Amino acid sequence: MKEFIANKIHIDEIPLRFLGMQLGTRMTVIQMKNNSLFLHSPTKLTPVLKKQLDELGKVSIIVCPNKLHHLYINSYVEKYPKAKLYAAPGLEKKRKDIQFKGTLEDKPDQEWSEEIDQMVFRGCFFMEEVFFFHKETKTLIITDFIQSIHSYHNLFERIMGRVGGIFENPSPPRDLRLLMRLDRQTARNSINRVKQWEFEKIIIAHGQLITKNAQYVFNKAFDWI
Repeated sequence: MKEFIANKIHIDEIPLRFLGMQLGTRMTVIQMKNNSLFLHSPTKLTPVLKKQLDELGKVSIIVCPNKLHHLYINSYVEKYPKAKLYAAPGLEKKRKDIQFKGTLEDKPDQEWSEEIDQMVFRGCFFMEEVFFFHKETKTLIITDFIQSIHSYHNLFERIMGRVGGIFENPSPPRDLRLLMRLDRQTARNSINRVKQWEFEKIIIAHGQLITKNAQYVFNKAFDWI
């Protein structure tokens, strides 16, 4: 785990292969003002990571922001039984083995609403994802709706990255684009809501962190719709 913004946000990055590509994935850890930790899209809980989290604060809230980002949640349930676990829309039906505190909605829970805003990105037939905005650091936190590959390990990965439209191009992969075209207006409404947040940085789960010209990068990622 490494620091992204001093005393505010940490990230943990691990390897992850998907469809033959080495995408990698990333967890975001927000240090709340009461010394509790807000975990977004949890990664594999190794002994080293657990030690780092425990030294940082108290793991209190864990969110799975869409139906795909839940693979490592079981170990957190075991090691942090008092933490409150929240699911993206549709995930509770998929993970009936997990007892969630609730489903993430279009407005933040009062437990974190003073520090973090949120909204459900609608307009994609396959998946609704919950976007988060950390107010103090002006950081937008998302998982799959912007991805980017800036390096590749073989020719196959380079081809797949270009076919998917995400090679050196932070944007939604083509499969999500196609699904959003089925409900353009709803997707546009979601995009416009995100633009109301005055974010300066974007943390994505797959690809390079966006620390400069974040508004421009976001607008360019969705200018096709």
